[in-house]
Amino acid sequence: MVRKERRTTGIKLGVSAFTLAVSGFFIAVFTPVASFFMFLVGLIFSIIQQRKNPNKLNTWALVLSIVGMVLVIAFIVIVYILIYQGVGLL
Repeated sequence: MVRKERRTTGIKLGVSAFTLAVSGFFIAVFTPVASFFMFLVGLIFSIIQQRKNPNKLNTWALVLSIVGMVLVIAFIVIVYILIYQGVGLL
C-alpha cells in the first residue's frame, strides 16, 4: 500500500509578510531604518509565498512592502537633505 503525501498549501509566510508590512508603517514613525528592514523581510516572505501559493493577502503584503520601502527611503532622503542644508526639523 503506497501512502500518498498530501502537500499542505499554507499561507503562513503570506500572513507574516502582511503583518510585517502593516506593523512597519507604525514603526516607521519612530525608527525608519528598522521599518525598512521589516519591509524588506516582508517583501522576501511575500515573494516566496507568491511563488508557492498566491492569494489576495499575499498580494496586499507585496504591495504594502514595496510602498513602505519607497516611503521610508524618501523619508530618509528628505531628512538627510534637510539636515545637510542646516534646516532644523523642530
